[in-house]
Amino acid sequence: MTLPILETKRLRARPFTSDDLADLVSLHSNPEVNRYLQPTNVAWDVSIVKKRLASFIETQELMGFSQWHLSTHEGEFVGRAGFSLYEKTAEVEMDYTLLEHFWNKRFGSEIAQALVEWFFENTYYSHLLAFAHPENHASKKVMKRAGFEFRETRLVDGLPCEFYQVLSPSCQKLAVPA
Repeated sequence: MTLPILETKRLRARPFTSDDLADLVSLHSNPEVNRYLQPTNVAWDVSIVKKRLASFIETQELMGFSQWHLSTHEGEFVGRAGFSLYEKTAEVEMDYTLLEHFWNKRFGSEIAQALVEWFFENTYYSHLLAFAHPENHASKKVMKRAGFEFRETRLVDGLPCEFYQVLSPSCQKLAVPA
């Protein structure tokens, strides 16, 4: 069993393993879950999920962080959450995707706040990005609760996205209030 990287009151995050394919397929087989992740809200093909899973595992080995398998303390799969490199700017992006029956129960806020804390306690980055489709009001609310502030709007893979960022605690001390 893979040890958790972080735990919250209700959730446990650990690195993905190749044994987690079925969980990821169940997450991304729901078009509603994928609604704001791609230009068309369709279920992901198993081959796409396999590539993503391999990428999560490889990124974890290379960078020490990635998207993580998210479950309750009882072991029920909740979704995925963690970090990836936003290649266009070489910044780190936080992201979370939950099974639909975990929506509107503050699981997103719980993991987002824990991810921000973990990130700045375990890395030397000056800030962290998160972005969401302009119509994904729930995700934007989660980001704001976790301390993110609006930065800009730009296109990502043809989709409009609102970018938010949170500064590390040391950079927050240096920031001049607007």
